[in-house]
Amino acid sequence: MSWDQKRIRRTYLDYFAKHATLAHREVESSPIIPRDDPTLLFTNAGMNQFKSVLLGEEKRDYTRACSVQKCVRAGGKHNDLDAVGKDGRHLTWFEMLGNWSFGDYYKRDTIQMAWDLSTRVFGLDPSRIYVSVYKTDDEAAALWIDEIGVDPSHLYRFGDVEKGDEENFWSMGPTGPCGPCTELFYDLGPEAGTGPQDVMGGEGDRYMEFWNNVFMESNRADDGSVTPLPMQSVDTGMGMERITMILQGKVSAYETDLFQPIIRRTLAEAGADWADPRQRVDLQVIADHLRTLSFVVSEGGQFSNDGRGYVLRRILRRAVRHGRRLGFDGPFLWRLVPAVAEVFEGVYDLPPHILANTQEALKDEEARFFRTIDRGMGRLHAIMQAKAGGDRAITGAEAFVLYDTYGFPADLTRIEAEEHGFTVDEAGFARQMEAQRERARSAQKFYDDGAEWHVLAEGGGEGFAAYGLAELDTTVMRWRAHEGGRVELILRRTPLYAESGGEVADHGVIEGPGFTIQVDDVQKVNGIIHHYGALTGAVQLDTDTLVRVEVDTARRQQKTIHHSATHLMHAALKAVLGPHVEQKGSVVDPDRTRFDFSHGRPMTADEIAAVEDWVNARIRRNEAVTITADVPIDEARAQGVVALFGEKYGDHVRTVRAGQDSFELCGGNHVRRTGDIGQFRVTVETGLAAGVRRIEAVVGHAADAAMQADRALLREAASLLKAEVARVPERVHALHDELRTLRRALEKARRSGGAVDADSLLADAEDVGGVPVVAARVDVDARETLAALVDRLRDKRPDAVVVVGAELDGQVAIIAAVGPHLKGDKRFHAGNLVKALTALVDGRGGGRPDFAQGGGKAVDQLPAAMDQAVAIVRSQAGL
Repeated sequence: MSWDQKRIRRTYLDYFAKHATLAHREVESSPIIPRDDPTLLFTNAGMNQFKSVLLGEEKRDYTRACSVQKCVRAGGKHNDLDAVGKDGRHLTWFEMLGNWSFGDYYKRDTIQMAWDLSTRVFGLDPSRIYVSVYKTDDEAAALWIDEIGVDPSHLYRFGDVEKGDEENFWSMGPTGPCGPCTELFYDLGPEAGTGPQDVMGGEGDRYMEFWNNVFMESNRADDGSVTPLPMQSVDTGMGMERITMILQGKVSAYETDLFQPIIRRTLAEAGADWADPRQRVDLQVIADHLRTLSFVVSEGGQFSNDGRGYVLRRILRRAVRHGRRLGFDGPFLWRLVPAVAEVFEGVYDLPPHILANTQEALKDEEARFFRTIDRGMGRLHAIMQAKAGGDRAITGAEAFVLYDTYGFPADLTRIEAEEHGFTVDEAGFARQMEAQRERARSAQKFYDDGAEWHVLAEGGGEGFAAYGLAELDTTVMRWRAHEGGRVELILRRTPLYAESGGEVADHGVIEGPGFTIQVDDVQKVNGIIHHYGALTGAVQLDTDTLVRVEVDTARRQQKTIHHSATHLMHAALKAVLGPHVEQKGSVVDPDRTRFDFSHGRPMTADEIAAVEDWVNARIRRNEAVTITADVPIDEARAQGVVALFGEKYGDHVRTVRAGQDSFELCGGNHVRRTGDIGQFRVTVETGLAAGVRRIEAVVGHAADAAMQADRALLREAASLLKAEVARVPERVHALHDELRTLRRALEKARRSGGAVDADSLLADAEDVGGVPVVAARVDVDARETLAALVDRLRDKRPDAVVVVGAELDGQVAIIAAVGPHLKGDKRFHAGNLVKALTALVDGRGGGRPDFAQGGGKAVDQLPAAMDQAVAIVRSQAGL
């Protein structure tokens, strides 16, 4: 029986969802990026979305569930990153098949169903299944031996929590639900490993754990204490990649249909060799990391220097490093994302716009890192070359210079050094880092870009004075000058609103004796408000010198109306699209509002119009906007206030009620009545990530300007189309139909290689031993077009040898074919021909006797290589 990956998922889910006596609720995978659990960087297990149920904090309308969960383990307790690619089982992104009981069935039913599905449904050989239990779990051991009939020699007891050994004692993370577990293993046979580590409980690959059944009995708190959960529950996890590996008869997850399409695409791009052990590791790392990057970025994950974004950046950089070993010298991961989408088509679909956004994000991050790695790698290799005959150690100071000056990651320095037989003084590097931090803290001088603070008074000031203030006299606590005539000040009190909650900062003017500062940015840094602006004159201040701060009230009013409109738009989206809409981010400035929200599909034109109508109706009502400060958070929630999902708030909050239909927590500036907002118009609606949409809108003056711009565009379009305004759509439709017809004709010609004159190429064929040989360099726009041209030439002359080369995206592509009439003629071999030609262009390639392809990096050598093609054919033919 054939088990493809899609059938395996469906079989698992159907077994539990349609179980005769214990039917489970099939639940969709939760996002990879946790929305409401600050203890997790990524969703790392199927049970994450059921944490509150297992803790007894939430009740649902079902007590049994099953799902297939997307997971990432690359940071924190569950960190498999460094092991990925070196064996066939460690992965960063993976799927977890799971079934759960929330106070329903327990150990007996769990073990019985696990055995039944494994042996009867999946057809696994019972004699190759081994099980483990926690050392004191006699109940589970008895169930396996006495009821299931497992051979006692196939049951093992592991773990001792009191001694720090948590084998067979599972927990989601440092805190949360936990309990003993029983695991199922499958003996993959001696072909998977015969070393001393290839034993039950060892680190080898022979005995593969494929299913973990956790009996959730306890909850671990921050202080490490363990208390009983309100109910006994079951949490199971079967590794999708591992069960697929077993059912498809493989000894590595990378050999299954979950990875091979991605690996084949990478092989084609790199011209790599799967049989080469080193290159196989590179290909496995790239395939795994590409899956992680594709799905996390598609859900809105972003690269950064801390937290989740830093882990994501490390994953990309590790993949790039292995790509460089395969010969990639520029961004390449982004081109492979469609291969991931194809593998999971119909399972986790990536819509075209999400796919494009994901590719763009990867391409930009790759390009940045390639620039960094080239500089740092050059310096590192220079250091190693200079020490090749002596002490093979990178000092802490050298590693720090690579990090601090070249931006070269410390972990990459260690990995690259180890591969060349060098060590790195990591303790010395840590000392250098601490010395840098100490220099930044020393002498209570405030440095960042070299600008020193002029301290007039200690402390960080009293902060924001009050909402609605247009001007204020105050004193300066400290100030400093920056390059380009800019200054930075901290005031005792300020009427200027610092950027917060998506609302951009106020602008204004600070005037003092002999100077003026045009403030264009206000930021809150560690609770202290910093003012930035352009200086005119010379700052001369004493401790008690008063300065006048004036707010640009016209600009503030423009962003204020957009902020209040954002609240109405949020309420409108919930009313039109449904209560699932949740804010994911926003930017409010004087000329527009941008709002990111959860929604699984593009909005229709009718839905956008409905949102506009809903908001404009509330604006016309001219209802009061009521702002209440210092409200107890519990009281606000009891009143139905809308809070950001997963956001942490203080004990007291500020609420904003805009009319009857909008009630949110907010610390920004708002109008007094909804009528102050003016006209509301949506300008943009697009996808941001999987399940996240972005909408932009304008109000008041900006809406008026947008309307005038639209009118001007329509008049210009009518003029260019030589049509009346009312007939513009009709004329555009006609032009669109004409363009579509022309494009179809062009595409047909392109796919057939019609852009190249095949007859002329055939006419220039040279005779080699009575066989025509066509060898040419051509101009085409894609590898598919090049292949189509080869097919067309071969169809026209089935007795010929054809080889063509082209430059595609800065790389060389070469394809060769031997006509069907030459089948069996051992003199001509397309694979050998391509192998010889690609060697001339700093590349590699090969293939079958009748068809082969390859590539290279030396584009400038392509003409010379193709000039030698006929001679190579003649030489290989022994003529």
